[in-house]
Amino acid sequence: MNNFNHFIQNNHAFKESYLEGLALYREDAQANEDENELLSQKFQGFYKEAIFSKKLDTYSNLNFYWFNLIEALIEIISYHSEFEVGEDFEMSESEDAIFNFWHDSNLAKVFLNSLNESKDLLAESKKLVTVLEDNIIAFFNIHIKEEVTSDLTYLNVPELGDDNLSAYQNGQRIIFNNLEDKVLAKLSEKSQKRAAVVSNIDELKIIFYSELENTSKEMTAKIEKAYRRLERYTPELFMIFKEFTQNIIPINEKGIVSYSMQTLPGYSSINTYDRDDMDLMDDLLHENGHHVLNSYLNQEELLEELEEKIYYSPWRRALRPIRGIYHAYMTFYWALELFSSLSRLEEHDFTDSEFRKIQERAIEEYYMLQFCELDLEKAYKEEIVSAEGYEVYLQFKAMVDSHREHIFALEKHLNSNAVEELKNELLAARNEYY
Repeated sequence: MNNFNHFIQNNHAFKESYLEGLALYREDAQANEDENELLSQKFQGFYKEAIFSKKLDTYSNLNFYWFNLIEALIEIISYHSEFEVGEDFEMSESEDAIFNFWHDSNLAKVFLNSLNESKDLLAESKKLVTVLEDNIIAFFNIHIKEEVTSDLTYLNVPELGDDNLSAYQNGQRIIFNNLEDKVLAKLSEKSQKRAAVVSNIDELKIIFYSELENTSKEMTAKIEKAYRRLERYTPELFMIFKEFTQNIIPINEKGIVSYSMQTLPGYSSINTYDRDDMDLMDDLLHENGHHVLNSYLNQEELLEELEEKIYYSPWRRALRPIRGIYHAYMTFYWALELFSSLSRLEEHDFTDSEFRKIQERAIEEYYMLQFCELDLEKAYKEEIVSAEGYEVYLQFKAMVDSHREHIFALEKHLNSNAVEELKNELLAARNEYY
C-alpha cells in the first residue's frame, strides 16, 4: 500500500493559495477606486464591501467556488475590452473567445437563442455579464453570508445540491419563486424555506434532491456500506477519501456514473441507483481522484488543453483529447489501488463472484493504465504536458508500477478470459491508431 501524505500536503498548499489570492483581491480593491466601465455600479458597490467580509477569511469549498465566479467575470470582461470585429466573415480572436466562453457555460442555451435573434455577439455578451454579476451577488448572499434579504437572480448549481425547485443552503432548501431555462432562478426575502433531507455518515454529508428524498434511507445505507468497507479494508484510501470528499449528491440518471467540478472541491455527484456495491466503492474513489487531481490543477498549468482526439482511451474505447487521457490516468489509478488492495485480503465479507470481480478489475485497470503511459510520455516530449504536469504523472506512475509483481502473480493464478480479451483489445487499438 502506498502512502498518500504528499497528496494531503498538496491539498493543504492549495488551501493556503486561496488565502494568498484573497489578499491580492483585497489589495486590488483598495488600490483601484476608479469605476470599471465594463461592470455595473451596483456590482462594483457590492464587491467592494463583500471582498472584505470576514466570512471569506478562511478557506471553504464554497468560498473557493465564489472566487471562481469572480475570475470568470474578469475573463469575459477582458474579452470585451479587447473586442474587435473580424474581417471577411471570419471571427476575430476576441469574438471567438467570447463565443466559446458562453457556449461552454451553463448559460449556453440562453446565449445561443438570444444570439440567433439579434446576431449581435457583443451586445448579447454584455447582457449576460449582468447575469453573472447578479449570480455572484446571489451566491454570496445564499451560500456565504447565508442571508436572503432582497430579490436575487441565481444560477442553480446541481453539483451543490440545488435542484429544479430549490437552492440547497446548509441543511435547508430555499424554494425558487421562478426558474427560467432550467438555470436562472429567482429568489427573494419572501421565498419559502423547508428542511432539506440530508444524511450524515461521520463527517460525510449526503444531500438529496427533492425528487429523490423518498429514497434517502435506502441510498444512505448503500453508501455507508461502501464507506465502511473502505474504512475497514483500505484505511489509507479511506484517509485520502475523507481528506478530499465532504459531500455526496446522489443522482439517478441513466448512462451517468459520476461527476464533479474543478471549481467546487469536496462535492461529488454519484449515481447510487444503477451501480452495485463494488462499483459504488470504485465510484466514490474515482470522483475523489478528480478532487485530488484538481488540487494540482487549481495551482499549476499541468497540460495544454488541445481538443484534437488522437489518443485512444481504454475506458471509453474511443479516441480522446490528451486532457481526457491525462485525467483518466490520474483518476482510474484509484481503481487499481482499490482492487489490487482488496484482492490481497484473506478475510473479507465479499461473495465469491464479487471477489473474482475485484481480482479481474485489478488486472484490467493495471493494463489500461499501462497502455496510456506511452501517450503521456510522448505528450510530455512534445511539450503538451508541462514540467509540473509530468512531475504529477511520475508520482502516479511510480504507484502504478508498485503493483506490477502482484498483478502478474494474480493474473497467472486467475487465468481470466475477460482479462485476455481486454489485452487483445488493447493490442488491436495500438495497431489501429498508432
